Amino acid sequence: MKRNWIITGCILLLALSIGSSPIAAQENITLGLSQMLALAISNNLEFKKANYQLENTKLEIRKMEAENLLTESTVSNLQKEVTLLDQQNQFQSEKDQLLIQVADNYFQLLMAEKDIESKKKNVELEEIVLKDVEKQVAAGYSIDLDLLQQGNEYYDALFSCQESVLDYQQQIIEIKDNLGIEHNRDIQLTPMHIPEFPEISLDDAIKKARENSITLQSQSIGVNLAEKDMEKAKANELSEIEILKLENNLAIVQLEKSLSQQDLDYQVETQWLNYSQAKNDITLSQKNLEQMKENASMIQRQVQAGLRTDEEALSAIIGVLDAESRLISSVRQVYQAYLELQRLMGTLDEGVLKR
Repeated sequence: MKRNWIITGCILLLALSIGSSPIAAQENITLGLSQMLALAISNNLEFKKANYQLENTKLEIRKMEAENLLTESTVSNLQKEVTLLDQQNQFQSEKDQLLIQVADNYFQLLMAEKDIESKKKNVELEEIVLKDVEKQVAAGYSIDLDLLQQGNEYYDALFSCQESVLDYQQQIIEIKDNLGIEHNRDIQLTPMHIPEFPEISLDDAIKKARENSITLQSQSIGVNLAEKDMEKAKANELSEIEILKLENNLAIVQLEKSLSQQDLDYQVETQWLNYSQAKNDITLSQKNLEQMKENASMIQRQVQAGLRTDEEALSAIIGVLDAESRLISSVRQVYQAYLELQRLMGTLDEGVLKR
């Protein structure tokens, strides 16, 4: 009797813990991927900071142009362009990182909710088994050691579920900060949508990446500046040593650009392969989920006919929940690979996430 009271008390504590979490909260803010994205762009503090820094750079260049209007030169223009490109690169990097993180947060929360749902079912399953062992011990068919072992299994499941709830609540706090949502508001996620991910050829991906790379653009200007420095040195008839040094400098910046392009091509090809493989994984996860659903449905019919036990039915439900979690994970991996490929191609924006 005392043992039953302890079990009942733990179950009540678990129910209160889960019931007070954002999963079961009332007056929720309903968020999908596009809504989370819009909030992040509007409210994320790091992104706002990067935007102001970019604006300051533009204003500073305008100020320099006004002050040096009569002494304007091609070299000066190129140097200002490099400064602006560097700041644009930093801003775009902040924005890309934010977009990718928002998408990942959405799928992380979906997986966390599915994990809690699965673990709650596992607690129910272990409780049923524990009560069955108690009956067997009382009837003399099992020994106290069996009861102790099953009690440990039950409490392990219980504490694992509670730990997942706490982890979820911590994730929610961090995501609310990133999205600018007050901590006393609760979040409810819309169901996952699996879009038709586009086919992208490797040649097109590399071409786009080269065209849109701010780093390569900045390095091209660096090559142009090095060429002008060398031409100026020759025109002013500087010493042979000085001219040779400038020629070496030109070769260095040209090689740096070539190395950057080579590295960019490698990153694009690697990410393109990841994207292609991840799309195949979705199909496998979808097939696995269908199989688990069919199995659970069959077992449920057999339970109703008295051919299977409640424990087997719960195990089948847990199998479905785990398969659903694997599908979410597969879609998450495709999004990660796709968005990272878009980032390298220089074509990542809000519209990509809203498709």
